[in-house]
Amino acid sequence: MEPADLLRGQPEGRTRETAIRRDAAGRWWNGADRIAHPNLTRSFDGWVDRAEDGRFCLSNDINWAYVAIEGPAYFVRSARVEPSGAVELELSGGRQERLRAVTLRHGADGALWCDVRDGRCPARFDTHAVAQLAGVVGEDARGVYLDLGGERVYPPSAGRAG
Repeated sequence: MEPADLLRGQPEGRTRETAIRRDAAGRWWNGADRIAHPNLTRSFDGWVDRAEDGRFCLSNDINWAYVAIEGPAYFVRSARVEPSGAVELELSGGRQERLRAVTLRHGADGALWCDVRDGRCPARFDTHAVAQLAGVVGEDARGVYLDLGGERVYPPSAGRAG
């Protein structure tokens, strides 16, 4: 079921709006109150998605609600290069995804980004994940590239990458 379908038939007075937000450093808040419970924040990190209207939401198997996200929707915590050249990503919240190389880009600050969740959410590589890609990074006359399975991928500059 799509998030927008859940809105149809909502009892009057109920809303999917919340005061929940995640700041650019990855900390969760409910209004002015910090959400610090590690299991809850890990769950929230893994539930970030986009609603049908393009807004960020937290979505699990039971329910969903709108949230505000500052910075990337996901953080790439680690990147494992397979012998085939495929790259397996571990995202914030413990999600695992295969990198879609065509979504790679770098922001104005030089950070590496990609899209996850079937292209719905931007993810920013942390320094640990970038370091794990060192064996496939090179540079030639065209610029910096990643050699993924014999194919050179040149991440374009996206300015504001998120």
